[in-house]
Amino acid sequence: MREFLKRHSFVIGLFLFSFFLRLLVVLCIHTDIVSDFGLMYKASLELVSGTRDYLNNVYFLTWAYQMGHVVYQALLLSMIESVTFLKIVNALVTSLIVVFVYLLGREVGGEKGSRIASVLYAIFPFPLFLNTVLTNQHLPMLLILIAIYLGFRLNEKKLQIPLCIGIGLLLSLSNILRTETIVIIGAIVVLGGYLVFQKDSFRFIAIRLGILLLTYFLSFQLASFCLVQTGVSPNGLQNGNPTWKFVEGFNYDTDGMYSKEDSSLYATDPVLSKQVLKERLREVEKMPLLFLKKIYIQWFRSDLSWTFNTGEYPVLFSISNFINQMMIVLFHSLALSSLLFLKKKNYLQILLTITIVFYVGTYLLIEVMPRYAYSVQILEAILASVTISNLFPKKLKD
Repeated sequence: MREFLKRHSFVIGLFLFSFFLRLLVVLCIHTDIVSDFGLMYKASLELVSGTRDYLNNVYFLTWAYQMGHVVYQALLLSMIESVTFLKIVNALVTSLIVVFVYLLGREVGGEKGSRIASVLYAIFPFPLFLNTVLTNQHLPMLLILIAIYLGFRLNEKKLQIPLCIGIGLLLSLSNILRTETIVIIGAIVVLGGYLVFQKDSFRFIAIRLGILLLTYFLSFQLASFCLVQTGVSPNGLQNGNPTWKFVEGFNYDTDGMYSKEDSSLYATDPVLSKQVLKERLREVEKMPLLFLKKIYIQWFRSDLSWTFNTGEYPVLFSISNFINQMMIVLFHSLALSSLLFLKKKNYLQILLTITIVFYVGTYLLIEVMPRYAYSVQILEAILASVTISNLFPKKLKD
């Protein structure tokens, strides 16, 4: 036991440090449950109590894919019916995310860099304060990180079908909770194609990738089917209006952000959504400026308002917002600089880089808000390990 603690002292210390900070935040800062999170929280309570009034809510009939998070919260609330409990679970989950920033950072960049990068991420204000929000972003991202970590534990000389199935299940569960996992799936497919041309193991890679993708898609469909059959969600995990996010993304008046007017007119009407999207796509001359504005909003604007939505902590909000803005720029710079040290066989770095590129490209097309940068900031923290490690003299590197 003593040897185990000594060997893993940094990981344990990092987790405890991260959890202490996050626990402090969720216990000391009051955040109102607003917007979609309020609807999902109420639906979770109804699911626990058995009333299920949410079944008559057009929100859940249209955006049935949100039911994954509703069921997850309901499972937690069935144990302890407390908002504070949900936030403490957030703190546990995000503390584990910090640990995986270190573990993956060590794989991609080395020990020194990963330690510094993970500690920096642990005190990064945005993900730190987001623990007070009942968002559906935390657990899905942790599952993705675990899947990536396991993926790079695969033995090059063994097929390891059970592990491939496990990775597929993790990614599928992540997608059930929040439908953005398709981005990492796309990056995995691209990396798989890249490896086919780099190695003499086409059949080996194809089988692994096929098993992973088959598990991912089948388990998602099975979960959706179960929600329908149990009456929890008549529409399973479907997206009743997939055009909607693009309608918002090409709103030139709001710079691609949410519009109340659009919401009242098009959110629940797929036919009208397609019509207005076609009209907006014709305004090609407006797109370059729109894309520039969206890049700034999504990737460079600091926004802690989701946590500080009660107006109770003006000084803390002001100071934290300033620090957050500086750290956004810092992680962007460190992650971008990692390209200078990109190696042909550092497949993890290649995967993370491809994923970020896919995220950036996706948000050029759909609705943006600073909160959606959460996933990419985690990947940037991992890539920051590469740059930081290369700042040390070679004799200090592990």
